[in-house]
Parts: sequence; C-alpha cells; structure tokens
Amino acid sequence: MRSLLTGPSCILSTALIVLLLFVPLPAQDKNWRAVPPEDIAAGAPVVEQDADAEALLWEMRIDDSSRDDLDMWHYVRVKIFTERGREKFSKFDIPFTKGTKIRNLSARVIKADGTIVEVAEKDIFEREIIRASGVKVKAKSFAVPNIEPGVIVEYRYKEAIDDAGASGMRLPLQRDIPVRHMAYYYKPNSKEPEYQAYNTKDFTFVKDEKGFFLGERRNVPAFKEEPRMPPEDQVRPWLFLTSTRVQLTAASMSGLTFVIKDPGDVRGYWGAVASERGRILDFILKPDKKVKAAAEEIVAGATTNEEKLRRLYEYSQKQIHNVYYDPKVTDEQREKMPGPKSIGDILQRKMAPAPAYVDYLFGAFAGALGFDVRLAYTGNRSQMFFNPNMTNERLIHFAGIAIGDNNNFKYFNPCDPFMPFGSLSWFEEDSYVLMVGKNNYLWAETPALTHDENNYKRTANFALAADGTLEGDVTVELGGQPAIVFRQSNYDETPDKQTEFISNGLKARISSAEVSAITVENIHDTSKPVVHRYKVKVPGYAQKTGRRLFLQPSFFEYGPSALFSSSTRKYDIFFNYAWSETDTINITLPEGFKLDNAENPLPFSDTNRIGSIVFDIKYDTEKHMLIVKRKFHFGARKNILFAASSYPALKNVFDMFHKTDSHTITLRQD
Repeated sequence: MRSLLTGPSCILSTALIVLLLFVPLPAQDKNWRAVPPEDIAAGAPVVEQDADAEALLWEMRIDDSSRDDLDMWHYVRVKIFTERGREKFSKFDIPFTKGTKIRNLSARVIKADGTIVEVAEKDIFEREIIRASGVKVKAKSFAVPNIEPGVIVEYRYKEAIDDAGASGMRLPLQRDIPVRHMAYYYKPNSKEPEYQAYNTKDFTFVKDEKGFFLGERRNVPAFKEEPRMPPEDQVRPWLFLTSTRVQLTAASMSGLTFVIKDPGDVRGYWGAVASERGRILDFILKPDKKVKAAAEEIVAGATTNEEKLRRLYEYSQKQIHNVYYDPKVTDEQREKMPGPKSIGDILQRKMAPAPAYVDYLFGAFAGALGFDVRLAYTGNRSQMFFNPNMTNERLIHFAGIAIGDNNNFKYFNPCDPFMPFGSLSWFEEDSYVLMVGKNNYLWAETPALTHDENNYKRTANFALAADGTLEGDVTVELGGQPAIVFRQSNYDETPDKQTEFISNGLKARISSAEVSAITVENIHDTSKPVVHRYKVKVPGYAQKTGRRLFLQPSFFEYGPSALFSSSTRKYDIFFNYAWSETDTINITLPEGFKLDNAENPLPFSDTNRIGSIVFDIKYDTEKHMLIVKRKFHFGARKNILFAASSYPALKNVFDMFHKTDSHTITLRQD
C-alpha cells in the first residue's frame, strides 16, 4: 500500500528552514544552471528592501507517476546581502525522517567576482538533530565555505521515499526569507493535480511539459512571526496534495466493502472516514465475558455513573503498562511488540504496546456496562483551527473515548498517564470533534477548562536588604492546563533537567537571579497540582537612590516588557488557553526603612471583563512586612482568539496590565 507523506516542508527552526532553501535537478541534469550576471552583481534585495538574504529561485519537482516510490528534486539559489545573512546561512541542515533518503546532494558558493567554490563531498555529513516523542529526525549537514555578503549559495539534492505517494504532502507557499521565484513542478498519478490551498486563493497548477504541472509564486515576502499569533498553518499559505481514494474496509465470503474518500464531497468524505474508523469501534465493543466481568468488579459499590467511569479510568491509566511512556523500553523494542488480537489480550497481559490500546480498554469497559461509547477525533489547535469543511483527515487525530449521556458527551484519554479524568490537552479543547459510533457519526465541540481551573498559585516569602537585594523562598503550584503541559513536557526528563527548566525560566526574566534548592513535586500524581519550590536571591532588585528604595512588589511579573510592542498587526491574536494567577508575596522590609509611598495600583479590567487585575498591598507594622496579594485572569468565557482589527484595543489592555504590574512603592531610610 502507498503510504502518506507529510513532506519536506515540516521544518523545525529558522536555521532548519534555511536548509530547504536549496535544491537539485533531476538526476539526468549533471550541470549547475547558469546564473544571470545581474543576479551575481545585485547589491540589494528585490522583494524586501531590508532583507538579509533572498531566494532568487526556489524550485521543487515532484514525480508521483510511479506506483512504487516518490521522487523529488530540489533546487534553490540564495543571495546573501548582510552580515546577519552571512551568519544565518553559514550552516545548513536538511532534515529527514525514517524512510526518506537524501541523494546527490551538492552545494556551491558563487562570489561577486564570479569565482565558484564547491562544497566538498567529505564536508557533507549526517547527524541526528532531534529526538522527541519517539520520532527521530536526522539531517544532512554542511557549513558553507567562504560565505560573505554578496555571494550566491546554490544547493540541490534528490529526495526519495520508497513505497510512497504524494497524496498527503504539504507544500509551503511562503518561506522564512523572501523568494523571487517559487516553482513547484508536479507530475501526479492521475490526469490532473488534486490539492487544497490554505490561507491563499492565488495558487493554481497549469499544464507544463512531460506530464508535469507547474504552480508558481513570484516576489513572495518572508514569513514573519508576531507575538501570540495563531499557529503557522493557520496563517502561512500552504498547499495540501490530495487524491480521491477508494479504500477497502471489509472482506467476507459475500463480497468486498469499499469507501470512497472524495475531498470534494464534504458529507460523503467524512461519512467514509467514519465508516473506516468504525472498524476500530467494532474491535473495542466486541462482547467479551472477561472484560465485562472485570468492569463489574472494578465498579462494584459505585453508585453514580461518574464514580463508575472514574474507577474504570483510574484502572486503565494506572494498572495497564503503557510501554510508550516507559523509558526503559526502546523504540525498536516497541516496534517488535505484537499487537493484541482482542481487548481481552490487553486486559490479560496488562500491557499496551501502543497508547491508544489503553483508551480502547477503557472504552470496552464502559461499553460492557452499557455506556454510549464513541471514538473521538479532533483537530490540533497548536497546528491549525480545524473545521469539518476541511476534508482532510490528516488534520484530525484520535483524541480518546467519548461517553454520551443523552447526547451530552464527555471525553476521556487515559492513555496519557498525565491526563486528569475528563480532561483533554489544551490543543484538543474548544475544537470540532468527529464522534464515530455504531453505524453513524456526529460532529460536536470539545469543552475547555476555564481560567479559574488553569491557575498559577504563587507564594513567596522574602527579606529585602538595605542595598536592594531581595532573597527568600518561592512556591508555585500549577493547576489545569499549566500542570498538564509541564507533565507532558518533562515526565521523561531527569530531576536535574526539570530544575534547569525552572531556573532558566526565572533567569530569562531576571538575569541577575541566583536560584538554588529547586524541587518539583507531584509530577506523576494528577490528583494534585504540580509544585515548584526554590530559593532565590536577586541583587539590586530594589533600586536605591540616596536614602530611598524603589520596590516593585509584583515579583512574579518583574522583568519582562509589555507583551505587545508593535503599533501595527497583520495576524490575529491567539492565546493557547484562558488562565489565572493568584499571588501572595510577603516582603520583610530592611531595618531602618519605613514606607514613604505604598499606594495600591488601581484595579483594571477590560469592558467585557475578559481579563482583570487587582492588587491589595498592606503593611504589617508588627512584622515590619509588606503583604502583597494579586489576582489576575485572562480569557474569560473562552475569549482567547481576537481578530487583527481588535489589536489596538487588546494592546491597550495588556499595556495597562503591564503598567499595573510595574507599579513601585517607595521606602525611606530614617
């Protein structure tokens, strides 16, 4: 069967994106292309006047005419204009994953005087650049010799993938540098190219030579990120290559059953997808006496449906060995593990060779007890805002088991050992969800945790010295999505790495901070908040001028500038989730100092109370202590996405938050 491909455009950093700037010709072309003299002599970019570098040509040829493999040739020509461009493009990585081969890689530098320097084959090497979530990403890498402003760098290679097709490939239509001429040559395995264009309406393929179709864009500006913008796939233009597929779903003595996935028919497409996924539900809900008996034993004594589901959830999450999250099990060992032939196998072995099987067992338990069980497939808001009109099943993923009660559904994902009962990851919240049931499907929307549930509870006990040094103990409790994100990101890290993460986060905000005695609690106990504790010392935290100290009481907001600095905005504004902060800060004042000015900053909220901030600053005379309480929230009523046109008003709100947090009080020495 021909596999699906995400394509070479999945770049992981600015430096890596550069790698794909370069490209080779088909194998039969053994010569570099002639470079126009005017390009060699050019002293300034064309697309953007302040660009550090510009791609003069960015070409990709995709030959999908073979049923056995997929071949792609890349050719890119880049002109360097500034010292920053020289630094940025001095080293290149071409990332690739398992199953992809990079061949015939060659690169050269053309100087302003026409001199050509080839990159030697011995200077091209392979290395592993990323290893995360069970996925290895390697790269062909090399440094560009004699790079300087004014040179042209050319780079070409062939990318080959066995037993693959172009359907499912993503083609970026905008890069991180300006591109004068972007060209995609595509030879499909059908009469005409089938594709979906996202975030653009000006791209089309036209018939070219030798079975290829050509799609072009000219003078494409660089993609530039903005603070708190939606995910790149939501704003950057890109192309998705598709095909109408006839897929076998069942075979029996009476015949074969097929589904037709036609992206042009929205209802029919998702009906076909649901029909295909329905086979998984049949596997889950197949009657099994041992599964039913185990479910009844687990819920014995429970009096409500919620209590029953909680027990089934806890059993599935805690009692089944989920090897995906076991650091002692290697990727190779996981791949060799046999898949279960029935849900009973999972129960008997108490082991899941893949995470989804934990969800399947939970669903089987619930189904055996008569619950309405469905499979839930939803979009990923960290990548794109999915809606059902996007007839692209690769934009949804299995998010867990949906349990219905009079069409009121809740969602469960026990396969993630760090997911609390009834919760989803933030990128699965507030998203369209395809729920596959017995012989039917329906669309719904997933719920989202509120700002009160996504809480940072922060406490600090400090002593302020006469020279302005602040020193003391800090405790931070993470609830809701902040806790889920920390657990998912750090569960497999060593304690040293976890504490380094916390230390680096604080030092990024306060560079002079001295952090010690860092501990992390409850990372594996989802019934409790994740707790960070540490000691901190900040020399010069309070500014001393003569006999006065100027102190910012809001320690947890000390350091960063206002969130939005630009006066203009191109993209919408997006926050991952609503959140709140509850701070209590006790600061013992230095001997010989008293309050000179300790007014509370005025409370502030926007007109719709989407966000608000309130301070309560008091002075305990007996303890000679400043007691600071701060309450903040943003994103009430799921308001986390704002149109670019609302940017001026939103910027003003966050400017006011920053002004309030930057409020200082004055201490005077007697």
